[in-house]
Amino acid sequence: MSNIDEKYYIGFEGEPEITFSIIKENNIKRQFGMWSGYFDNIMKQIKPKEGRWTALAYYYQLGIGWYDESPWLIQNLEESYEQLMEIEVAKLENEEKEIIKIILSMLKDAIDNNCEAFILYD
Repeated sequence: MSNIDEKYYIGFEGEPEITFSIIKENNIKRQFGMWSGYFDNIMKQIKPKEGRWTALAYYYQLGIGWYDESPWLIQNLEESYEQLMEIEVAKLENEEKEIIKIILSMLKDAIDNNCEAFILYD
């Protein structure tokens, strides 16, 4: 069973879409899709750690991962979650503030339930 929440992709049809997906017990999926521009703006808020990109920001900055391998298993899930937690939400637009909350909720759910999390790029 799968149900994709695409509230933040409506109006951007035909442009790239980023979908976060976690697989729970009995293969039930929780999925959230958004316009890639929202995701780009969120990712640009992540700062390097000790002068280096790590976790999710590493793959984003190098343009590898979900861009060329979709669905892509999120590497270093806990560290990726922590990176997103450190974003200054006040610097985001209204839609992006809501989106970051959803992404964080999904990643936390995956961590707490020992699930895998994926990013799909379409």
